[in-house]
Amino acid sequence: MANIAGYKAVLEASNHFGRFLTGQVTAAGKIPPSKVLVIGAGVAGLSAIASARRLGAIVRGFDTRPAVREQVQSLGAEFIEVGIQEDGSGQGGYAKEMSKEFIEAEMKLFLEQCKEVDIVITTALIPGKPAPKLITKEVSILLPKKSSDLTYHR
Repeated sequence: MANIAGYKAVLEASNHFGRFLTGQVTAAGKIPPSKVLVIGAGVAGLSAIASARRLGAIVRGFDTRPAVREQVQSLGAEFIEVGIQEDGSGQGGYAKEMSKEFIEAEMKLFLEQCKEVDIVITTALIPGKPAPKLITKEVSILLPKKSSDLTYHR
């Protein structure tokens, strides 16, 4: 189901966004490809990254687990990270809760990224806990009006 959720999040976000994710050259001019940020690179996040790339978007991926960097990059996305060396890998390869310092740094990163991207899809989860609130009110003000957050659908 997580694979389908990631795919569906991209389709819904694209529909709400109201234009193609791929760049276009038209008689009226050139339209650049859309920029998509996917937060969380588990099954749903990787599916969202792959789906957005297949639709022609420029994709950035983020995860607290450095081990997924290669997976994100193998799908053609840029892996973005905070400048703090803290491993977010928990038991069984799942994510774990991060330190306050790391969370503050990632919120700053998201704030900067949201100034540049067209769509944000958050798929981050910590097993046995509610989905983390990664898009704060301060950050949401910078988002395009038609962005998508997968955590609202869970």
